Amino acid sequence: MNQFLSLLTISFVFATQVLYAQNEKFNAVMRQQILQLDSARTAQDFQNCANNFERIANAEKTEWVPAYYAAYAFCMKAFYEKDINGIDGYCDKADALLAHAEVLAPANSEIATVKAMLLMARMRVDGSRSMTMGPKATQILQQALKQEPVGNPRAMVQMAQMLYYTPPAFGGGKDAANDYLKRGILAYDSFKPASDIHPNWGKAYAQRLQAQWDRGGAQ
Repeated sequence: MNQFLSLLTISFVFATQVLYAQNEKFNAVMRQQILQLDSARTAQDFQNCANNFERIANAEKTEWVPAYYAAYAFCMKAFYEKDINGIDGYCDKADALLAHAEVLAPANSEIATVKAMLLMARMRVDGSRSMTMGPKATQILQQALKQEPVGNPRAMVQMAQMLYYTPPAFGGGKDAANDYLKRGILAYDSFKPASDIHPNWGKAYAQRLQAQWDRGGAQ
């Protein structure tokens, strides 16, 4: 009996070590790709990042974070792409990735935030879409803020951008936008991601946006 327990213990320890090694390898690869995403500056850069994260997502089907980052990278490509004809296709790809991520992490504030960003990206294709997509994006961001009671700075900054171009009669305007932006920047100081591979992007952009608004310029 003691011999059996000893073998069982050894098997458990070995399995734990293997799992730990696998997790460390996954985390190391993710950290490397996140660094590349943080340094992306062109539509092609974001495409490369999206491809890399999508490959990781296909290999790690129980992890929501790679699919999320792949979707975010496609979303950023949609914002940076000069040819608007491809934007809907990038957003469709991102929406599918987010749907997969949401199965693994339901009611997730970070996922909801990128969903809203995708609607904002789609508005680049046709300005008239803002009549329906604008309110929908705002609604999703409101949902994202409720899903993260402590405060999701990314959701706040995206809400600020939505409000910036929303008429004051509909609850928007520069004052309302600036309030959300300042709250978002403050929230970055207290926000703690679940790990170093969980979403924590956007502070530098928010600060640049604040400086631009303070100068009186549009984003």
